[in-house]
Amino acid sequence: MLAIGIIFVVSPRALRTCVAGLLASTIVAGCSGAVGSDASTPTPTVALPTARPTLTPRPTPTLAAPELPRPNQPVATPTPIIYIVQAGDTLIPIANRFGVSVADLIAANGNLDATRLQIGQRLIIPQATRSASSDGSLLPSPTPVPYEIRGLNSIRSPSGSLDVMGEVFNPGPTGMSNVKVLVTLQDEAGNALQSASASIPLGVVPAGQVSPFRVLFTDPPQGFAKFSVTPLRAEAADPRTIIVPLTIRSVTGRPEGPQFRATGEIVNATTDTANRVRLMVTIYDPERRVVGYRYFTLSEAPLGPNGVLPFDALLTTATPNVASFAVYAEGVR
Repeated sequence: MLAIGIIFVVSPRALRTCVAGLLASTIVAGCSGAVGSDASTPTPTVALPTARPTLTPRPTPTLAAPELPRPNQPVATPTPIIYIVQAGDTLIPIANRFGVSVADLIAANGNLDATRLQIGQRLIIPQATRSASSDGSLLPSPTPVPYEIRGLNSIRSPSGSLDVMGEVFNPGPTGMSNVKVLVTLQDEAGNALQSASASIPLGVVPAGQVSPFRVLFTDPPQGFAKFSVTPLRAEAADPRTIIVPLTIRSVTGRPEGPQFRATGEIVNATTDTANRVRLMVTIYDPERRVVGYRYFTLSEAPLGPNGVLPFDALLTTATPNVASFAVYAEGVR
């Protein structure tokens, strides 16, 4: 059988033309669903979200309070006092300071060795429960009189010392004398760092009357964050047997630069003669915290019944922010 083969000879130019035609027809067939001109519809570009800077939160600054926080209002309590031993302390001065016997002090602290007191050692100060008469017999101590502590304040001086001030209020109905408080500097956790006791200037606080107090810490310990004030003692007393109450009238007060001036008159409205006239001026900030006081003898001369004595008193204040003041006068019977 004879096989016949047909050979097509295509020139290179014709081949290129043919390939181009095939490609063109393929593209047209693939776009037969498009509507419009010969230009194909561009593929839509999805816009990416614009990057925004991430804000790094900054810590909120803690502003230092201009004054130390005030502790809660303490009340009279029979609980023992904790005293921190300071350099040079011995048991006898400590016992005398708090009005207790050395034997009671030793017993309250587990029969401690009086010759081995350590700086920073914590001593329990028991309540004074007994005293000795002239013949050596034990006598019961006077019943403590409850009183209120208020108006607490603390002020730092430029030199670094710390003034702690406040006042005691006698809710009555009797007068009270021998009033003492204990001021304790504490760290943030409430641990005692340093303590000091203070007496009030008034010898007798009549019912319904107040008397300020002040404790100066010349070198407060490191770590000091707050303070507490605890009642130590107060005894019932009849002010009529010791003082002559005097009346204040026409009183005015005003700041004068770093000082505060109080003026007015003292009147003896009683039938008794006041042998020595003493004046006390206490100044307060807007929160009724004590910012200063002055207690002094105004006149040594007797002030008889219906007698009048003018006064003009200047006080140096630790702050110019004085909002109110109180004036009290008494005479010695």
